[in-house]
Amino acid sequence: MKQNRTLVATLFIPCLAAAIAIAGCKKDKNDNEAVNKDADQYAIALVAGTGNAQTTYIQGLANFDTATLGNGNASELAGNGRMITYNGAAYVSVFNSPATMTKYTFDKKGKAVKAGELVVPGAKTYSTVEFVSATEAYASVAGGLAKVIKFNPTTMERTGEIDLSPILRAEAPVMYYLGMKARDGKLFMGVFYEGAGFVEKYNDTAYVAVIDLATAKIDKLIKDYRTGSVFLAYNSFSIDKSGDIYVAGLGYTNRPSGILRIKKGQTDFDPAYFFDLDAATGRKCRGISLFEDGLAFTLALVNPNDDYEINGPAYSFYKINVTQKTSTGKLGSLPDVYGSGGAVMNRFNNDQILFAFANKTENSLYSYSLQNGSVTKKIVLNGGKCTGFDKLK
Repeated sequence: MKQNRTLVATLFIPCLAAAIAIAGCKKDKNDNEAVNKDADQYAIALVAGTGNAQTTYIQGLANFDTATLGNGNASELAGNGRMITYNGAAYVSVFNSPATMTKYTFDKKGKAVKAGELVVPGAKTYSTVEFVSATEAYASVAGGLAKVIKFNPTTMERTGEIDLSPILRAEAPVMYYLGMKARDGKLFMGVFYEGAGFVEKYNDTAYVAVIDLATAKIDKLIKDYRTGSVFLAYNSFSIDKSGDIYVAGLGYTNRPSGILRIKKGQTDFDPAYFFDLDAATGRKCRGISLFEDGLAFTLALVNPNDDYEINGPAYSFYKINVTQKTSTGKLGSLPDVYGSGGAVMNRFNNDQILFAFANKTENSLYSYSLQNGSVTKKIVLNGGKCTGFDKLK
């Protein structure tokens, strides 16, 4: 199965899904909104609309204890955006030109307050952002111009750029840098090579650049032939409590999807570890969301003829264990979901994991019980598809 994975397809085909799913384009003040008192504890982003007329709605919440959530208290951003959080603020990038990432805080009523922005002329979107400290973060951009910049997330000032010249290849003029994880003074970053005219290059191999943060230079490019294509903005890399980094590869025609490991204190792939997701699940899988004791989730491609999801949802949530290298199969009795853009999953307490769910007829947040493995619908998202939610404080 040959998969043409351009950035636009990977990051923004899910927007087509959002267009088909529950629209929620208007700010409906009749929705049962979360309590607005002290609504600066969490943040959520919902995307609604169709085609080029999509809108991102962001708002602060006190908690997730509500049956439904709409956009009555949200602030509007033109276009399809993804939201991440760090150190009490939300960072939102909307697909547009030039690439712009805007920082927001939230008042006690959950209203977004703009706190700065960072623009990269020549690019159309931020691909991946990795925060190191309150004064140091890194972001890759794409859509015309591909580079990795260093910035201060407090002031939103650009403070540098990574020299990527050692990993460039003339026969692959289009580069994507998707997925990052910082550890021990190094930045580990997924690298994807593409030739002219969207011709895939070297996709039967997983590539990760190892960057020295002190010098802002490439240490080396590590590669592994056991899987291929590190090509997912926010689910390619996960790190466990011991500091081991897990890297998810999408696989290729002649390579299985799978998970590699870079052990704590090392900067190479562990030759003794490979989790073959094709063998464990019977399907090509996309990404990894890792929690405690090896518990993790991935998105399995259940319709291999439609991995771009043109005709509808093509993925299902699968439960896996990266320590045991096993899968217990599909998560609950959930229907198929739009999953080509990856998963949005978070744990805020000791007994449940929340995750975003979207298909043709439903946008919701579900919960997974760590005690008994049950899956229940928690919030119906009347305002659109969730493209980010997390704790602020």
